[in-house]
Amino acid sequence: MKSDLLENFWNRILKGKIKTEEESNWISETGYLYKLGISMEETLQYLYQEKPTLIVFKEWIKAKSINVTNTIDVENTLSEKDLAFWNTNGYIVIKNAISLEDCLATQKAILEFLEKDMNDSNTWYTMHEKQRGLMVNFFNHPTLEKNRASVKIQKAYEQLYGTNKIYKTIDKVSFNPPITKRYNFLGSNLHWDVSLKQPIPFRLQGLLYLSDCDENDGAFHCVPNFHHQIANWMDSIPLNQNPRELALKTLTPKPVIGKSGDFIIWHQALPHCATPNYGKTPRFVQYLTYFPEEYTESTEWI
Repeated sequence: MKSDLLENFWNRILKGKIKTEEESNWISETGYLYKLGISMEETLQYLYQEKPTLIVFKEWIKAKSINVTNTIDVENTLSEKDLAFWNTNGYIVIKNAISLEDCLATQKAILEFLEKDMNDSNTWYTMHEKQRGLMVNFFNHPTLEKNRASVKIQKAYEQLYGTNKIYKTIDKVSFNPPITKRYNFLGSNLHWDVSLKQPIPFRLQGLLYLSDCDENDGAFHCVPNFHHQIANWMDSIPLNQNPRELALKTLTPKPVIGKSGDFIIWHQALPHCATPNYGKTPRFVQYLTYFPEEYTESTEWI
């Protein structure tokens, strides 16, 4: 990580020294972490818990860094039909982005990390310290890195962004067990992960189904086509109305089903959510997206 970005990040988190002109560097700082193969959330956890000196922090970054290569030269993942579907709906499903073998290996890695047993449903409901609702702060494992290296996924992002100057995030996984009389769904309702200040920048989000996911198995849901509607929708909302609360009352998301190894990409302007798992086994997901090199986001949260 460049010395100035690294020092800014360290100062921001541990010293609270944030100058107005430096606020936009947050994306540059976290982006550089991703380029080194380091999770932003893991870095924040390290800083908050260890409170290292700047020198020690730099050494930690150096030790955690891995060689990340993004340049690829392969055939397009998305067909003209796929791109037309994307343009209309704002999401796309990439079939067989990784193999079933890799999905099962990733499931095994997640289960071992969480100290759960696929053959013992009692263990599914014992909360691990790294679980945050459905989300699991599990970042570093060979199978996770292998999945992140999928050229099929990367090429799809390149096509949608219209450039190969992109870099991947180092993100979490998700474990969503079936609901029971004693266990309620821990996921969030329909939401956006971005400020609704218009215009919303063009950025993509994505998740990898590591297990088969039908409509009632905790499928990802979104509101198709809403990236084309959101500007007019926001203009129509009274000033005293919270758009996020209004979305919960008026918008109807649809399930996006998939098989193990399928990858979903969606426009960040689409409201979306996970859903309760009414199936018989846990739903496993790995989150992965790419950012374009030149990217900014509103600092005003709406």
